[in-house]
Amino acid sequence: MTSGKATGTASSAEMLAADIYRERVVIMLQNAVSCAIGIDEDAVADEGVILQEIGDTVHLAGAAARAQVNIIGNTASLTYQTGDVEVSLNGYLA
Repeated sequence: MTSGKATGTASSAEMLAADIYRERVVIMLQNAVSCAIGIDEDAVADEGVILQEIGDTVHLAGAAARAQVNIIGNTASLTYQTGDVEVSLNGYLA
């Protein structure tokens, strides 16, 4: 499991390289700049999977999670985590 941050640019850029062993990816938008995501292809502004609001999230699994993930969105700020995501609320698993 890995986690990280990425910042979008005005052109399509790789956020995650392809990984044949990766099974899950969660990507979350951290600021109010929209971001398009390309899965195993270049990201194209305002097309495909688009995160627009702070907190918008996309979950990738299987072949989509193993693919190269590209982003476009000038100054868009994202975080990502690979692997299973576990959330704890007041000590209880959600």
